[in-house]
Amino acid sequence: MKTSIILLTYNQLDVSKKCFESLEKYTNKDQVEIIVVDNGSTDGTREYLKSNPSFITILNDKNMGFAGGCNQGIEVATGDNLLFLNNDTIVTENWLDAMLALLYSNERIGMVGPVSNYVSGLQRIDVNYQSDDEINEFALQYCETVKGKSKQVLRLVGFCLLVKREVIEKLKGFDERFKFGSFEDDDICLRTVLEGYELHIALDSYVHHYGHVTFKGNSEINITQLYIENRFRYIEKWGNHLIDTAYPKLEIIEMVPSNVKRVLEIGCSAGATGLEIKNRYTCELYGTEKNPELASIASQFYEKVDIVSCDETNLSYPNDFFDLIILDQTIEHIYDPWNYIIEISKLLKPSGNIICRVPNVSHGEVLYQLLNGSWNYLNAGILDKGHVRFFTPKTMNLLFPAHMFDIIYNKNENIDVNINIKLFFEEVVHLAHKFGITLDELTTNLEIYQMLVLVKKKNKNGG
Repeated sequence: MKTSIILLTYNQLDVSKKCFESLEKYTNKDQVEIIVVDNGSTDGTREYLKSNPSFITILNDKNMGFAGGCNQGIEVATGDNLLFLNNDTIVTENWLDAMLALLYSNERIGMVGPVSNYVSGLQRIDVNYQSDDEINEFALQYCETVKGKSKQVLRLVGFCLLVKREVIEKLKGFDERFKFGSFEDDDICLRTVLEGYELHIALDSYVHHYGHVTFKGNSEINITQLYIENRFRYIEKWGNHLIDTAYPKLEIIEMVPSNVKRVLEIGCSAGATGLEIKNRYTCELYGTEKNPELASIASQFYEKVDIVSCDETNLSYPNDFFDLIILDQTIEHIYDPWNYIIEISKLLKPSGNIICRVPNVSHGEVLYQLLNGSWNYLNAGILDKGHVRFFTPKTMNLLFPAHMFDIIYNKNENIDVNINIKLFFEEVVHLAHKFGITLDELTTNLEIYQMLVLVKKKNKNGG
């Protein structure tokens, strides 16, 4: 079995050399072919590539971008698998073997990525090495502790992607509308999942990543502007409902009790949060989701997903069935959330838990609007057009009657307000005291953007 390793270069020769040297040291030459696509380097990179006959080299006169360059590599690749690798990386011992073992451990797995020091999402791990010379020793020690372990995800980062040829052929490569780089990996991951394949992280494969070296060396590209433009292109292609759906909500996951066995997630979207809960606790997942396309993705790893609106309580489960119900950013969309909580909690076991998150309408930016006579609904945020009920930290707890629930844990997520608005409200509170009016919670709540609560259902004996 052969793997075609496809790298793109654009200047930064010193960095590229480190990558090539690590490939030479830690990769079996008989099992790979290395394809290098240069996007118009002017620093000696092209001459270096020409001097290495072991490389299959494509020299572009202009920058074709990440997607365009990778597609050129795909056209000449002869491997059974294709691996897309950034040139600002250093691979380590057993990196490719571990990913290949995972890729072929299950016919449903279509794409695999390693863990790294510099990467977004669930692939990032903490490292303690201080120099390049220490990278491989760290990798050997770390990977031994997680040997053979992996986790399923909905998104892998494009700095290092191993893909079966059959998958690439179905997808017809990368979408070149995502110019230069950013969101082309989100796009190909989504298309892979929609084709019915799984994405997995090989926890025992480590690749060091410097990060954004090529971008930083290209004065013609503004990374922030490129991200914004390609994010817009992604939304234009897929719609708002499929943006950010592959990111698990770690703040929710951190509140999940460790003994959970059966979970119901209301409004589960594509299931990224539930999937990570399943990775950690090996539990059964159930969900509701009104969007059929998102529900179809979640159904690949949930036991069942009902395509219903978030206020539906007539679900086909017996009472006392679930250990945990997740109500993340759903309650504010329900006309009678107080009764909804009572009805949905019938599905919860005695001593089962609910995790609930709602926005705080007493955030400073909203109050400032109101004082100006405005209440401007938006497409997202606290005043989302779909919100029909509004809560403060005090009124949120009233969703959970004391005779039915115990409040176990409260957590607030803050977003700073403009300093002048903050100073203004502090003066209001000070002035109110002169008139015997207590408004102390006004400033306490001012920067709370969303409120999270973990509650426990009391058993039938009141305990």
